[in-house]
Amino acid sequence: MLDSWMASLKKILYSPISIPFAGPLLPFWRRKGPKWYSSSWWPGETLCAMQYSLIGLLAVAHSERLEPRPLIEALASEHRGRYKRRLKLLAKRMDSNSSLIAALEKTPDILSESAVLAIRFGSQSGTLSQTYAQLLETEKQHIDASKTSRRETKAYLMAFGLAALVLLPLLMIFVVPTLQKLAEEYGMKNQFITTLQGCWAKLTDHILLVAAGVFGLGWLARSSRSKRFFRRQIADKLFRSNSLSRTAQLFRMLSINVAAGRPLAGSLSTLAKYHFDPKLRQRLLLARNEVEQGVPAWSSLVDAKLISVAEHDALNGVSDSRVQAWMIHRMASVKQANANQSDWMQSALIQPLSILLVATGVLWICYSFFSFITNLIHSLAV
Repeated sequence: MLDSWMASLKKILYSPISIPFAGPLLPFWRRKGPKWYSSSWWPGETLCAMQYSLIGLLAVAHSERLEPRPLIEALASEHRGRYKRRLKLLAKRMDSNSSLIAALEKTPDILSESAVLAIRFGSQSGTLSQTYAQLLETEKQHIDASKTSRRETKAYLMAFGLAALVLLPLLMIFVVPTLQKLAEEYGMKNQFITTLQGCWAKLTDHILLVAAGVFGLGWLARSSRSKRFFRRQIADKLFRSNSLSRTAQLFRMLSINVAAGRPLAGSLSTLAKYHFDPKLRQRLLLARNEVEQGVPAWSSLVDAKLISVAEHDALNGVSDSRVQAWMIHRMASVKQANANQSDWMQSALIQPLSILLVATGVLWICYSFFSFITNLIHSLAV
């Protein structure tokens, strides 16, 4: 019975003649079928996850010696929105006889700055295969619970903002004037309602300025340039985890070259030329200059405050390059673990603080209304 009913329903749905408006709509899935994408219409993947997929694609293209541009174009067709446009722009720049590294550097946020630096460093030092393997291992750690917590906080604040945008005008336009009339009729004075009305009046008087400010903040939050400026100029001063992560990434790159038997002086020269962090670049320049003047490589890193004296003694006491590479990698792991712990603590604080901030505003509005109602009941009872 059920099978026959489902068969009849399918005949109705797939017949453009039986439904007048089905003709222009049914070919959307009947002829070509549904278009399946790796990313959903609603943004479900983080930028780190999409960047991780591109690193995996580039790693496969390098290991199999494939042309990366067609693969990038195919990956672009699996995405939507801004990252889709970035992938297409990357493929277009590679099509104009530009190298992969140059195209990556010209396309902001297609990969993280640290990943682009690592790929350039690996390409120039001949350790690109090891670099891709390490990036696939380390970049995956960025897609963690702290990022999820931050996304949940952003979603919470956006939902509250939309609700406030709808409910607050209704309260201030319809409810508060009615309460004010009641207060005038019964000779009541409520400081909270008066303050609330004053704040609303100031907000409506400067509504264009407020709208421009909100729009400007939204643009800054979405702009790649503003994000880079924040990361390089402000975030390092506010968040200790950023500088720790960059130092850990620097040590990981050095460990690859030390394990491959590459001279440390060449590694320092490349990093000092291309590193995106001005502070680290100055330290690397200092270390490179000292190495060129004959100072031992590990001592130059101590002078540049890139490693501690204890770390210098441990590295200098070992002659095997593989053991040195393992030690540098362990140093990077410790610094990255400290950075992750600091980042987790920051994320754990941001969420309750944002909730408390929102709750303060809601509590003030609720207390204003309830205090008026209690005063009104009290005056009527008397």
